[in-house]
Amino acid sequence: MTLKDQLMADMKQALKAGEKTRLSSIRLAISQVKNVEIDSGELDDAGVQQVLAKMVKQLKDALTEFQRAGRRDIVSAEQEKIKVLEEYLPDQLSDQELDRVVDEVIANSNQPRMGQVIGQVMAQAAGRADGAKVARLVKAKLG
Repeated sequence: MTLKDQLMADMKQALKAGEKTRLSSIRLAISQVKNVEIDSGELDDAGVQQVLAKMVKQLKDALTEFQRAGRRDIVSAEQEKIKVLEEYLPDQLSDQELDRVVDEVIANSNQPRMGQVIGQVMAQAAGRADGAKVARLVKAKLG
């Protein structure tokens, strides 16, 4: 079953179960995937995961702003959306695993430069690591 099929099946299940937050989160995800497909053509599972990862990143950025503004009502709703969308993403690398990948890339580089190392780490992580987190770790190790 493809990831898009899983989203559709889970949407139907959430509709039947009356899970409003889950339903709206999945509908939003399906809508975003369809919008990207209109522009770029049919997406495979990796493409759908990229769309979902981008959505999670945007929601987390918005969450930070809502927390700063003291909007606790919106914060909890956004956290629920993030939780639902993260179910469809691959498990993130642990700090130790990410640290190991960064060390390997730095060790295998002749003259490691920050941008080059970040690019290689992100390629190896294949969507399983947050870019900002990778950048902070690489900067700490190279700086």
